Amino acid sequence: WIKISKLNESEIKLCEKMMEHAFEIHLGEAQAIILARGINALLLIDESSGRAFAETLGLKVKGTLYVTMKALREELLDKTEAKEIVLALVSKGFRIEPELLARILREIERFPR
Repeated sequence: WIKISKLNESEIKLCEKMMEHAFEIHLGEAQAIILARGINALLLIDESSGRAFAETLGLKVKGTLYVTMKALREELLDKTEAKEIVLALVSKGFRIEPELLARILREIERFPR
């Protein structure tokens, strides 16, 4: 359910303009926003500035934790794997409020497997 695409020449120019006007947006975020907007797709992005900018364009935005929990709900992961993913993200510098982390870990534990 994830598709990888490349930008065409006009989309590359649009990315450059986006980065000129939205200084906190980086190249990868700009590319993802342009691609998602072009096909009206769900955008997977964690960076808060990129998320906020994408939402102002009317895009639906989700992040890594959403993907992890969705995979758990669809039984693509078990709760041990989901918990390991979340804790590995945090140990590698993924920024998350302690209260949200605790809530996510409690939610994972509610799953039967």
